[in-house]
Amino acid sequence: MKTTLRVFGIFVATILFLSIEIGSEPIFGHIYDVISPATKGAQKVAENFFGSSVDKTQDFSKKLFENSVPKVKDSVKSKMSAIKNAPLEDVTAEDKQELDELIKSHN
Repeated sequence: MKTTLRVFGIFVATILFLSIEIGSEPIFGHIYDVISPATKGAQKVAENFFGSSVDKTQDFSKKLFENSVPKVKDSVKSKMSAIKNAPLEDVTAEDKQELDELIKSHN
């Protein structure tokens, strides 16, 4: 708790200090005039770096997705396929009713 109050106090004191006017401009304005060219350059470098990183990541993701989709459709060509050889059964109304009751009792 003491640390939190101390940090808050230092923060408030810093803001008050930077707000003191010297020559009709606050101290922060004077500091900003000196530092702004460097900060603007750093901001441009960061924007370019992160912009190119995002572009490269998007390109890589797109290529990865395109390579994950098979170009040839897989199909079963065997005459031994289970679907073709499955017996066709007629389900009676009684069987359907029993299945419905079983499903309802399960829920």
